[in-house]
Amino acid sequence: MGLTPTPCFKRLKKLKDRGVIIGQFALLDKEKLGLSLNVFIMINISEEQYASISEKIKSMPEVIAFYRISGSFNYLMHTVFTDMNDYYSFYEKVILTNSSISGSASSFVLEQIKETNELPV
Repeated sequence: MGLTPTPCFKRLKKLKDRGVIIGQFALLDKEKLGLSLNVFIMINISEEQYASISEKIKSMPEVIAFYRISGSFNYLMHTVFTDMNDYYSFYEKVILTNSSISGSASSFVLEQIKETNELPV
């Protein structure tokens, strides 16, 4: 940024106060933590059922992102697991036994090409 520490901290504080910076975190290496299986799970939930299931989904540690999307499915979960058994246990517990979910499809990440939380600003 080309700033000494004091102006830099002042600029960061202004950005936080304006709500531009909403949090700070460390980007962790999932593989080194034993979470080598990345799965995108697309699901269909009726709008009437969304409120009852969304809080449950958002609180699950395996779900690292949850989106409303367009297309054949209306929600997308980005999930991480240690292995296929871990995934299947989650799938049985969350997807197969939940009558609020009317359809699903899973896509497994074969290779991670890019992952970042940086924005193009």
